[in-house]
Amino acid sequence: MEESLDFLIKLDIKFELVKHKAVYTIEEAMAELPGRTEIKNLFIQDDKGKRQYLVIMPGMKRLDLKRLAEDLGEKKVRFCSPEKVENMLGVKPGSVSIFCCLNPNSHHVKVIFDEELLSEPDLGFHPIVNTATVFVPTASIHKILENLPQENVIQKL
Repeated sequence: MEESLDFLIKLDIKFELVKHKAVYTIEEAMAELPGRTEIKNLFIQDDKGKRQYLVIMPGMKRLDLKRLAEDLGEKKVRFCSPEKVENMLGVKPGSVSIFCCLNPNSHHVKVIFDEELLSEPDLGFHPIVNTATVFVPTASIHKILENLPQENVIQKL
């Protein structure tokens, strides 16, 4: 968690840290953080497992995997295994967030951020653990993305 907070402090981004019980689903997060926008972080890969993508989108939105595959120029995409999540992002499923991009094993992962989230006042991400959420002003997302080592794109999903 400290690495996530240090990253924000280094970038001079104001944040609010909210601790809560462990959450594994969007529904659990909504119960713990009522009235806040929930974000879904999906770790997917091409059909052969050679290219990985971290998709960040509204929690209640459904991801069209076929359309995403077309947008990415892939034949097919699928979700990564829990083992791959742990090996590449350094967290267990349920704790995946934009802060996983700070893990050296994730530097080749492409980040895809849904532009729909830009209309929210703030955005909440797990700081590597699912027992807390860090809320940052949405206006800071560009600065965050610019300071990650990964290729990233903001697009409509």
